[in-house]
Parts: sequence; structure tokens; C-alpha cells
Amino acid sequence: MKKRKIRYDRILLPILILCVIIFGISSCHKTEETKVQSKPIHTTTDFLKNALKPVGQTLYIYGGGWNEAQTGSGTEALTLGLSKEWKSFYDTQDSTYNYENYMYEIHKGLDCSGYIGWTIYNTLETKSNHGNGYVLKAEEMTKTYANMKLGSYKDSIQNAKPGDIVSMANAHVYIVLCVCEDGSLLIAHSSPPGVKISGTYDQNGNSNSKAVGYAQKIMETYYPDWYSRYPNCTVDSSFTEPSNISLFHWNSKTLKDTDQLHSMSIDQIIQTLFQ
Repeated sequence: MKKRKIRYDRILLPILILCVIIFGISSCHKTEETKVQSKPIHTTTDFLKNALKPVGQTLYIYGGGWNEAQTGSGTEALTLGLSKEWKSFYDTQDSTYNYENYMYEIHKGLDCSGYIGWTIYNTLETKSNHGNGYVLKAEEMTKTYANMKLGSYKDSIQNAKPGDIVSMANAHVYIVLCVCEDGSLLIAHSSPPGVKISGTYDQNGNSNSKAVGYAQKIMETYYPDWYSRYPNCTVDSSFTEPSNISLFHWNSKTLKDTDQLHSMSIDQIIQTLFQ
């Protein structure tokens, strides 16, 4: 009887194909794991440091940061980094600057919601011209961001923390940098004449609050040219009026308080942000 010859090529080929399939599946899983592991971590410190970048060199422009139709984010609010035009326009002005002379010249500066939208975009996004951005009506920002599952909403500023966003019913919005012992808030916002740091009244309604003192010191030290033109670092009582405000607080999935700003003293927060 003739012995049957074994065809090793017929055995090896299926084995080889199976190995390729297994290796491919394994590689896909590793790639997905790498993507998850390489997802950037955004922090409260990142957010506040980004908020400080336009300070002292960006003037208030009504509609600045919005698109031409005034329906959402414009070019600047969808771009990583500062617009060179903001500083160029600032350099052409002096202490007599009046924003009413430049209404809707949207590329020259930022309004309050344009500033907040730009700051969030520059914190959460990794490339320019991605998505719809975060520019909204000022009074709607806190509730909308909460609806986007970025954090939580409440109609009080009690227990405000660094990085919280406060919407005002009279169409303004600002970022909390820190809370002083007297209940006053050190804030960053865009309000005529532009993007600056200010202090609110204290819990007893005094305008000469600790936050105002800190704001003056910061603006004079780190933004001397701006401070020489626009030395006013006080905002009015409406900024903390309970019936006028709502607050948005980031969740830890969106912004991690890696540096523990929420438990720092004011001096420690300032040192962290300006070091």
C-alpha cells in the first residue's frame, strides 16, 4: 500500500492565517488601551492659567469671541492660543478707550462670554477649529455647561471654589480665582475696558474688600502697563447679589484639582498661578 504524503503547506497556511488574525485583534485592543491611557488630563490650574493669558492685553469688544452672526463661537474662540490682533489693538489705545466706538469689531478683543468660551476651549481642546466651541449667552452659561455634563449647577455662590464660573442675570459672566476670608471673590472677567482681575464687595457689602486689595496688587505687579491706564479693580454689588447669580462647578472627570487649589490659601493660589 502506497504511503500517503503529508502536505505541510496545507497545514501551516491555516495556522499562519489564524496567528495573523489573533495578532491583529490583540493589536487593536492594545491601541484602544493606549488611546484611553493617553487621554489628556485637564486640571483646574490649567483652566485658571489659561484664563490669565489674555489679562492685561485684551480690550473689551462687544461681540468679541462670537461669530459674525452672533450665534456662537467665532474664529478666535475656536483657536488655541492668543490672537495677535488683540495685543496689536490694545497697543493702539490709551486710558481714554471707549468700547462703544468699536462695537462688533469682533476680531479686536473679547466680550465676557467670548472670554469664557475662549478659556474653556483652550483648556479642554487639543486642536483649533474643532466642534462648536463654548461661547454662549452669558446668563445661560452655567446651566448649559451643567447640561453638557461638564459639572454641576446651583443658584448660589456659597462655597464657591477656584475655577467656578458665575453667570449673572444681567448678562455678565466671570471666573472665580479664589475666595477671601471676608467673603469677597477674586475674579477674572472681560468687562470694559477689557480682560482683567477684579475684586467683589465683601459679605457685609463693603467695597474696600480683601479681594479688591489682592486684585490691585496683582494688576500692578504683573500687568503694570494696564494698571497705569485702568487702575480700577472693583466691581459693583450685583456681582454677588443672590438674586442675580448662578454658579457652575466643574466635575472631576472634566477638570481635576491636581494641585489642590480648592484647599489652598489665597496667597498659595496666587503663587501657584503666577509662579
